[in-house]
Amino acid sequence: MRISGKIRLSALLVVLAVVAAACSSSPSKTTKVPSSSKTTTVSVLSWTPVSPTMKLMASSFEARHPGITISYKIEPHTAFYTSLAAAAASGTLPDLIGLSPGAKTQEYRSDLLPLNPIAAKLWGSNWKSDFPPALLKEALFGNPPGNTNTYIIPQEAETIGIWYNKSIFAKLHLTPPKTLSQLISDAHTISAAGYIPFFQGGGTGLFDEWVYMQIAAQTDLQGLLAAETGGNTWTQPGMIEAAHVWKELSQQVFQSGAMSALQYPTGADLFAAGRVGMMSLGSWWLQEVKLPGAPPLAKQMDFGYFNFPAITSGGSPSPILGGVDFGWGITKNADKSPQQLAATEAVLKSFVSGVGETQAVNTLNDLPAFEGIKPTVSFPANVMSLFNSLSQDVTKAYPHTIGSTAVYNALVQNLQDIATGKESSSAAMAAVAKVAASNS
Repeated sequence: MRISGKIRLSALLVVLAVVAAACSSSPSKTTKVPSSSKTTTVSVLSWTPVSPTMKLMASSFEARHPGITISYKIEPHTAFYTSLAAAAASGTLPDLIGLSPGAKTQEYRSDLLPLNPIAAKLWGSNWKSDFPPALLKEALFGNPPGNTNTYIIPQEAETIGIWYNKSIFAKLHLTPPKTLSQLISDAHTISAAGYIPFFQGGGTGLFDEWVYMQIAAQTDLQGLLAAETGGNTWTQPGMIEAAHVWKELSQQVFQSGAMSALQYPTGADLFAAGRVGMMSLGSWWLQEVKLPGAPPLAKQMDFGYFNFPAITSGGSPSPILGGVDFGWGITKNADKSPQQLAATEAVLKSFVSGVGETQAVNTLNDLPAFEGIKPTVSFPANVMSLFNSLSQDVTKAYPHTIGSTAVYNALVQNLQDIATGKESSSAAMAAVAKVAASNS
């Protein structure tokens, strides 16, 4: 988000080209497109992968699939969801759309094709064995009871945590915080030195949710996991305690005006430029080393990563949270003809398990969801160390997604109300619980 929300290039790009070439390099069955003298164009809308990566993915696919072109639009996270909502309302959704699991997938579920039979056709009847179980489970979050359809196929996986600027920490003689009190102290020291201590893009609600979840995973992991799948645990003591900590962060750690700021592009640009000490991001931050025009700090990946520190002295840091970074849904608009659907399926397969995903991994867009995909290019040792470590983390991560759109929206709104002083922690969580009760 993923949001996750990871695009810093705000320009809209549309790829045009049909390049003749050979067959697919995907590791399993080939999807055959019905023969036709006409070119089939598959339209794609997402916030990720970043535009330079998508350009490589599209051109590599087109070089292997004569007669199919990919027309794509990549927008920053907030703008993307605005465009997606407008397209859905007007009935003009593209063939493939990028989605986060849970709330966002459910919001557009009525516009999507069930992908179970398509996945079985593309990767065989045992297709689920090609993905970590946690990712497939998270992809189903928010489905109505009894609905076992998969509406997004993950392209990439992620973990979320706290990244820090190594140069700033070294300059100020700081170490990655092991406790909440140290996190607060470090933030004050960083701020006094003229840097932004901890950038929080509160205007990008997904990152408010994720910071709260990192805290709640420590104060009430079981309550959090239950809440993700529809349980009404929001007023349990540990969930309210997490809201108290969130408020403390907004008062003592986050930058001024955090709730109206955007994580992307504003925060990410500042962090990459060396003006921010800490920021909650995910494993996708590694992509900075490959972004054209990235500042030297980002090119060298002079950043470190830690899990949210122990809230109490002697406690443990938050457990690892992660799962699906983003997946692809095939919209019902793609099913207007056998030719169009077959072409869309071919693009999906390439993006998930073929040359498209290889290009994405080679730019470190994030961690591959399809097992066995590895970079085919070299990276500095510190970058590969982070990549390997985070790849291991995702195999043991707890889910980081709320299935209900209504509950997600209520949580984000109430977290913002807590941070701005409009609501107390207990009253805010009670408001989330009320929404959860009405959507159970």
